[in-house]
Amino acid sequence: MGARPLTLMLISLSVKLTAAQVDSVWIVPGGVVLGGDTIAALRFCDSPQFQAQNETLEAWLGPWVVVNGDSVDHVLQMSEEGEPPILVPAGGSSTLNMAMPSNSTHRLRSLTQRGDLLGLETMVRGEWEDFPHYEWNLNEWDPSATWSLAALEEVDETEPYVPRQFTINDLNFPLTLEDSTAHVQTSVGDVVLISIANHGRMDQVLHFHGFHVEILQASAHENRVGWSKDTVPVKKGECVVVKLETNQSGEYPVHAHNLVAVTNAGFYPGGMITIITVEP
Repeated sequence: MGARPLTLMLISLSVKLTAAQVDSVWIVPGGVVLGGDTIAALRFCDSPQFQAQNETLEAWLGPWVVVNGDSVDHVLQMSEEGEPPILVPAGGSSTLNMAMPSNSTHRLRSLTQRGDLLGLETMVRGEWEDFPHYEWNLNEWDPSATWSLAALEEVDETEPYVPRQFTINDLNFPLTLEDSTAHVQTSVGDVVLISIANHGRMDQVLHFHGFHVEILQASAHENRVGWSKDTVPVKKGECVVVKLETNQSGEYPVHAHNLVAVTNAGFYPGGMITIITVEP
């Protein structure tokens, strides 16, 4: 699918913050270009202006105000058990409380088909141990479906699903290497944490070259906590957190273990690939 003009309207809103509402995030429609495809999108942004990548929310900062700059209502759900969904009306705002355990990572997502398939989902992190922390949000995209949803049409999810683009943090390789939250850069002997959330409709499996990682959280596979693996499954909707302890220098790829997921519109290499760079 070639480039097409972006026709989605951005709605600028303002919100007054109180002492208990110290941070805000905006739901903003727009469009992105991935591997030659222009894709309609919804994002959680740090201002009323559209940005290509979703903002990560930090739960320890307290409640967040969610401001809806989209033309339709959205119902948002935290993946943590027991958290009720909240309604954010079109043109309005709601407060999202984030009482969650430390050392845990969760998803925030829209329960509407429009929000879900246009990418209105992000990572919410509780406080973790004091190590550098990287974020890999996995997703995949069918450009034609996104434009149907942008036009307020519905998509038949029983039809064959053939996405063309695969992303980490809403970017595909090689652009993932320009993202400081995805491209792990560290030194020999250091420890880093990586939170991984699969927001797409497909299960994924990530393969690490050069290292094994310890699984600290696996929301769909709690029995895997404590395992040391070089290949980590991440089911759709799952949040996984791993610890990487580096013992050798060099550059080591991490990629989805599914050939189609490491392409951009069918061209290899692309998609879900990033790099771990370890300095001596």
